[in-house]
Amino acid sequence: MNNKVLKTLTLISSFVILIGFGHGVGPIIIVELPYPLAFRNVDLASEYNYLIYPSVTFFIGHICYIIFLFTNEKQLLWVGLGILWIGLFLLVKSMFIGDAIGVFALISGIPFMILSMTLFIRYLKLARSPKKWRR
Repeated sequence: MNNKVLKTLTLISSFVILIGFGHGVGPIIIVELPYPLAFRNVDLASEYNYLIYPSVTFFIGHICYIIFLFTNEKQLLWVGLGILWIGLFLLVKSMFIGDAIGVFALISGIPFMILSMTLFIRYLKLARSPKKWRR
């Protein structure tokens, strides 16, 4: 798999991580997009407050990662993937306190985990040899 396909699949797999809310499940992008537009109206005491911090974290991680796609700066890759991994951890941690909500994120996050680790390792190897650092 070439780098361009791997970068694109990593981004797509991070957008479709499933989260449980209400009586159903949906991808993180549905929850992630409205928060920057309506951040002043976010109610931290609502029953869906567990989605606020992961969705904002995912939003920041996606912004860093998309900027990386256009600039190809390896520091943005490290930062973007790190923030996305923190967002995934925030979603999954509820699973360990007896809540089943994190199970959706864990199972649907497996492709993202595999692709992001592959991308991370590949660019880590490329970072050791700067002559190969190309698009």
